[in-house]
Amino acid sequence: RRFGLSAKQRSILLEYEVPRHCILAHHPIEVDFGAAGTSVGSRAAAGGYPSAALHSPGDTAGDIAIAESLRHEHTPWLDRVQVEQLAGLIGRLRALVRRSGSGSVGRPAGGEAHAENGAGGGGTAGSQAKRPLCPRTQQLPETARATKRSKEPEIRKAFDVALGEKGGDVASVDALYGFVRGHLGFGMAEADAVVAHGDTQVGLTFADFSKCYWMLNPFLIGNRKGEVIVRKPGALGGLHPKFGVKDVNLDSLEDCEVYVCTTSAQALIDCCKNCVILIGPCESSVFIRDCEDCDVWMAAQQLRTRDCKRCRFFLYSKTEPIIESSEDLAFAPWCARYPGCSLQFEKMRFDAQRNFWNALFDFTGKAGTSNWRILPLNEVRELVVEYDDDPPGVATPNAPPDNPCPRVTHEMLCADPITSEESTGQSVSNIPQTRPPPPPAPGAGDL
Repeated sequence: RRFGLSAKQRSILLEYEVPRHCILAHHPIEVDFGAAGTSVGSRAAAGGYPSAALHSPGDTAGDIAIAESLRHEHTPWLDRVQVEQLAGLIGRLRALVRRSGSGSVGRPAGGEAHAENGAGGGGTAGSQAKRPLCPRTQQLPETARATKRSKEPEIRKAFDVALGEKGGDVASVDALYGFVRGHLGFGMAEADAVVAHGDTQVGLTFADFSKCYWMLNPFLIGNRKGEVIVRKPGALGGLHPKFGVKDVNLDSLEDCEVYVCTTSAQALIDCCKNCVILIGPCESSVFIRDCEDCDVWMAAQQLRTRDCKRCRFFLYSKTEPIIESSEDLAFAPWCARYPGCSLQFEKMRFDAQRNFWNALFDFTGKAGTSNWRILPLNEVRELVVEYDDDPPGVATPNAPPDNPCPRVTHEMLCADPITSEESTGQSVSNIPQTRPPPPPAPGAGDL
């Protein structure tokens, strides 16, 4: 389906479909940017092809040689990929590594993916030791009100925290990664973006930090394009009495991947296009408005949509979802997993066995036609997220991704919705409701 680049792991990430298991998956293709004469990936000992040294950004011939060898080594995945395309990716990866100082850059998430840059998938040749991370903040973070209009005194408070114990006039690269990924609980790609505003070998001055300060608001994610955004456990609060769980707002995102792997009080998602979005257990409602062509995995007290088109939802809802003025929506049960997911369901008192995912009420329903459908099994996609650290709120170090909900089956997709004692308004407004037909039975290759 597409490629991503991970500068931290020095890998090309291939996203592909596995119809038999109804998932998207990623295959990492390691590239060793070592000294001259070394090789790439798992064939390093064989010395079967030249290396792509970091000091040779224009080595087109070397890139092609590496591409040919990688294509041979990873034939099941790269058989239909042109050598020239692969060589171009290798050149871009080298440039990213040189620019980011081995930080991870790219769009790795989707399907059975490593949203935190493939973390937990094993080390790679030439990879550096993990940077030290600050503990997650136990109170409202200094960047809670960050916008492009924030004033110097407010920005200065956050910069002083980012400086760390050493102080000074420049926040070092290590201190910035520790602040963004540890203190705030953001992902690697966002930390890379912050560091890129200054000298990637030295760090950021206050003037540099001021330019990217608006990006550090944990609760407001807006006006982004083609970015990977992560909120790890505790980034929105909920782990300490002084920092209760907060709302999260996603606004005007395009071609982005957003992974909110933590609890939230409420989620507002507006004007997003062609995005992959994960919303972990939300204690009240998730409102999705004016969104198009998005894939959304979410668990909430209730889903409410308005003016949405061609979106797919993989849903856990504690009560009946409500849609309005929307068309061509598709639904399936929640099928995402990440470390700490089950604990978050338990904390929100979500009964994983009692899911109202298909008990929809359409406030603009019409007799004889439906504005939504149920996804067939071969279109159901499981989303798997892993971290490259051990965030708070996870039961044990290096915990594997987990999901308290049952695996999606064709029988589950065809089942009648469960009923609730609470009314969504149909008895008052008498709005006609037309349920879609059940999805077709899966073929032999989809089981």
